[in-house]
Amino acid sequence: MVKIGSRLRKNWLAAVIATLATFTVASAAFAQGTWKSLAPVPTPTEGMTVGGVGNLIIAAYGDSSSLGDTNLTRIYNISHNTWSSGADAPLPPRAEEAYGYTTSDGFMYVIGGRSFTGVINNLERYEVATNSWTTLTPMPTPRAAAAAAVIGSGIFVAGGRDVGGGPCSGNALDVVERYDIGTDTWTTVAPLPTAVSDAAAVATGGKLYIVGGCNGATFTFFNTVFVYNPTTNSWSSAAPMPTARASLVAGIVGSNLYAIGGWDGVAPLGLTTNEVYSISSNTWSTAAPMPTSRGEAGVVSHNGNVFVVGGSRPGFGNSTDANEEFTPAPTK
Repeated sequence: MVKIGSRLRKNWLAAVIATLATFTVASAAFAQGTWKSLAPVPTPTEGMTVGGVGNLIIAAYGDSSSLGDTNLTRIYNISHNTWSSGADAPLPPRAEEAYGYTTSDGFMYVIGGRSFTGVINNLERYEVATNSWTTLTPMPTPRAAAAAAVIGSGIFVAGGRDVGGGPCSGNALDVVERYDIGTDTWTTVAPLPTAVSDAAAVATGGKLYIVGGCNGATFTFFNTVFVYNPTTNSWSSAAPMPTARASLVAGIVGSNLYAIGGWDGVAPLGLTTNEVYSISSNTWSTAAPMPTSRGEAGVVSHNGNVFVVGGSRPGFGNSTDANEEFTPAPTK
């Protein structure tokens, strides 16, 4: 009887420990947030301009490993989890346009990039309501892989590179230019503290955040977070990102910035890394990794979630059709 009782107690304790371990693992995963796979991009594509307008995600231009550079307009309906096609974008086909958040008042802006002629300064605008494109005043500085975001009536375009040979190729730039949406004009503002290309950008609280990036001239990868204040036309630095990388995307949910994916300069190309920056506390932590490792993706933050669209893996020029949604854990 004593031996049987001891065995029962041991079995009971083992069951309790296993249950607690499972609960702990599940709780930890939940605390980091969750990912969900969505309807794939119709054709695997990297280096697109991706933006959100209402319940739609627009993905324009980009390079496909099967089609080459494109001028396609792809439209994803978040509610229906379906893709459709919009009007073809103006020529030439291109990729590596400014990454970040370039939508405002129902329009998405496509800025710069590279085409068969090299880096370009073209500026195009897509109107969702009319499914039409308009060509606007070109950017003063031709460049690929800049980072851009909207603050008020302006689109700030920061950094980039002088060649279109893929992430971290050529010389990085420190130039920052502001496009005035209302007047269709450009001005130059304070340059970046360090020349970077292939960085991520978000705007929140009236400030522009430029995260990570690289300089192909020295093959240097950055973990920097530069913060631009348009009121003072000045830059400052925030706490550095734990993982230095380029060709990443940045989502914004509340006061948290999510730095997702990218490339750290080490093969295989493409990361699943998801690190979260608390703007209020100026600190970093780790969130659930992205299921599909990739760089050169597009991003949209919508209704408390972050959508990562397309990109390249495991090497640039090997496009993916991955379309994945990240839901951060509820804040306590």
